[in-house]
Amino acid sequence: MAARRTWMDPRLAIGVVLVLASLAGVWLVVQHSARTEVAWAATRTLLPGETIAAGDVEQIDLRLPQSGDRYLAGAAEPLGLVVAATVGEGEVLPLRAVGDAASAERAAMVIGVDGGLPRSVERGASVDVWTAPPTDDGFGVPAVLVADAIVAGVVEDEGILATAAVQLELLVPRDQVPLLLEAVSNEHALSVVPLALPVGAAP
Repeated sequence: MAARRTWMDPRLAIGVVLVLASLAGVWLVVQHSARTEVAWAATRTLLPGETIAAGDVEQIDLRLPQSGDRYLAGAAEPLGLVVAATVGEGEVLPLRAVGDAASAERAAMVIGVDGGLPRSVERGASVDVWTAPPTDDGFGVPAVLVADAIVAGVVEDEGILATAAVQLELLVPRDQVPLLLEAVSNEHALSVVPLALPVGAAP
């Protein structure tokens, strides 16, 4: 009578170990992908030069990608930081968009623009400012004077001396402010051309 085998086949044991290891790997992947982290998101469109105040941001739970270290962590304090790049409403705050000295890079100016504005020229939009110098026959050839200005808002002109020109508040790189002031004082014709839709407004 043949002796009865009481030990497990090594091949079966190896198979069981491999199955268990595979299940454990799948579980770890699922747990990692489902892990959420706390981050800061803008409650309104934040423009360069603005200082983040209470109510401008809120904490949210979300799944950040592997590049999560590029965003301001939930444990960080955003209040008092200065916005360096436009952040759309609901957008998570990138580290590159906030800092301590960004306000020194741009200045706010109000210009009058004749002929109306494209619909995409609204708060947060990036625009080029074109100018045409006055001549004896009208105006000269227009050219870009200020590149990549940011629209801070459209100013309502309701006074007694209101003009037909649309008053537009722009955030302009500080090194280009003298050029724009000179164009305004010399009565150049000013126009703005949008570069892209505002953050959060694109379809």
